[in-house]
Amino acid sequence: MISPGTFHVVTTELVVGAFSVAGLSFTLCILTHLGILKRPLWATMFDHIAHFTLAFGLAATPFAILSGLSSAPGEGLNSPILVNKMFLSMTGFGFALGCLLSRWRLGNKVWSSTKSLLLHGSSGLAAVGSMLLTASAGGTFARGESLLDMFHLPYEEVLLFPVLISAIGLLLGATMLVLSWKRMNPSSSVH
Repeated sequence: MISPGTFHVVTTELVVGAFSVAGLSFTLCILTHLGILKRPLWATMFDHIAHFTLAFGLAATPFAILSGLSSAPGEGLNSPILVNKMFLSMTGFGFALGCLLSRWRLGNKVWSSTKSLLLHGSSGLAAVGSMLLTASAGGTFARGESLLDMFHLPYEEVLLFPVLISAIGLLLGATMLVLSWKRMNPSSSVH
């Protein structure tokens, strides 16, 4: 039987590796579509790699979160670093899910204009950045050091919102989701 700590290391490496490849692919895809890289045939390849690895990392994320919670010393989220890891991983999960859903719903149209390609690419890169920050916080928690120590990130401080602000944020998010869904799926009525 594999221990939760070992399983967490394996799943974390899958997540970090997949999101790293996705980040590189999103960057190269953006550069190709903007014409900075003069290889138009690469655009489709980087698009497929970016979204596949993003989906793979997204699929592995719940396993990394659950195994991390079960392998953490104490009663779970008793450390500010662990709370920040949870916030960052859920943020990355949301960005990745939004990016994949928009690619699925809109197809290649996400790359059709400069505005949409920058928005889509930025959401993919935001997912990658959130997950890499999560991994950095994990290194700080487990070993007391991480690759990003030179930036002196405040992993020990947790940003908590009052319930009212959280409720307003939830309401705004749900409203934006409903409005965007209606805009993407206009009702077809016969006149």
